[in-house]
Amino acid sequence: MNKKLLQTLNSALERTKTTHYAPATIDALQARLSEELDWLDACPGRECLILLLQELAAKMRSARIVVSPGYSFLPDSYLLFLTGVTKVNPVEWDLPFSRFTKSVHDGAEIPFEAGSGCLEVARKVLSGRDSELVIETEPGLFEITFLDGTELQNIKLRITTYAALDQFGRTLKDGWHPLDEATLRLFRRGATDGAIFFESDKIREWLFDFDPESMSDLVLLNALYWPGRIGLFPEILRRKQCGDYGKEHRDTYGVPVYQEQTSDPSLAPKGHFIGRTMMAVEALWPYRNKTKLK
Repeated sequence: MNKKLLQTLNSALERTKTTHYAPATIDALQARLSEELDWLDACPGRECLILLLQELAAKMRSARIVVSPGYSFLPDSYLLFLTGVTKVNPVEWDLPFSRFTKSVHDGAEIPFEAGSGCLEVARKVLSGRDSELVIETEPGLFEITFLDGTELQNIKLRITTYAALDQFGRTLKDGWHPLDEATLRLFRRGATDGAIFFESDKIREWLFDFDPESMSDLVLLNALYWPGRIGLFPEILRRKQCGDYGKEHRDTYGVPVYQEQTSDPSLAPKGHFIGRTMMAVEALWPYRNKTKLK
């Protein structure tokens, strides 16, 4: 394995062990890392992919471009968290690595989202590779061939500019903020001006009626607020008010209402909604103690 990558992983693991927010025992964290390293070692092309995503994230952040805290299946990888690609700890959120492995394969399209200017940085990073092995088929969609490995010979990497991320520049220094009680009360009141994904009139009504009690409640509401799922809110609200809002809802962060045809809740992409909700928390965090809370 690339020595620099292994050093990065070990250093990040040590920091994760000592953080206040570490969700699991040291043994559990090491077991998760060992599982992912076994997957990495099984195909040289996988290491090439991890290193490429790490380089992209690092170059963008050094250019003061905010990278999304988690998109699609990327937050399901502890490797990507330890290498700094994502800011969502999959162990803390109980995100299964199995869904990442099912999504990353030869020919897969991998979404990568960042703020303004990300495309220019991505093109610069990729230009250092053999031009015949990197082809931009349309703006932001790159077809990449890895010379090493047998399973990950070709991938499609879609780099998406998401200007709304620009307002989170301070995260480059401070990191994504946890959901504290004062910020949660802002959500409960529907005081969500400037909190993307939570600033529409409809979801403000939901927040007031639902009276969210945790991050998982917010993720659930985020997942519900989508065409085809909005109509499910009254039933979810009724269950909560009747005390029939069980452990399965909290543990799956809204997966029961997600539009994926799967009988296994662990396979549904809850990481996407967790990342998006973290962004909303980040937007409100500075105002947590500046507004009179009731």
